[in-house]
Amino acid sequence: MTLASRRAGETGSGSNAPRVDWDLTLERVRQAAEFCASSGLVRYRVEEGDLEIEVRRRAATPSAQPVAVAEPAPLAVPSPNGSATHSRPPAVVKAEFVGILRLARPAVAEGSIVSDDRELAYVESLGVRNPVRSGAAGRVVAVHVDDGEPVEFGQPLFSIDPAA
Repeated sequence: MTLASRRAGETGSGSNAPRVDWDLTLERVRQAAEFCASSGLVRYRVEEGDLEIEVRRRAATPSAQPVAVAEPAPLAVPSPNGSATHSRPPAVVKAEFVGILRLARPAVAEGSIVSDDRELAYVESLGVRNPVRSGAAGRVVAVHVDDGEPVEFGQPLFSIDPAA
């Protein structure tokens, strides 16, 4: 069955499937895409009765794969008089997928300086390599995982100090 015949409401031979209002469906997809883009979401899913729409926004990376998101973590740095002063906290890069983490080569270590948006590792999930990027230039403060280690969604992988 072609797209044109489905738009006309034909359901195919012997099928009792309901007719699809393609204009309404396309309008709902446009609305979902606009909402996803305006709110900054990477993925948005709507389920209304028999209608299911999932919109994914491509990440701004050359591979167009979803990337790990850097999130600030609190850090207190001791001052010369012994009290803790708050400096700019390092960004925490978290896993966006469940899978096995593989460090990129050359592997980063604590103290390494990374360039802007460098691929630090990838999470292999269902045979697909999903890159984990630094998000910004800086110094690696901590590596929270080892090569070959299973990771969960949201698990901290790296801490990067952008001030370095």
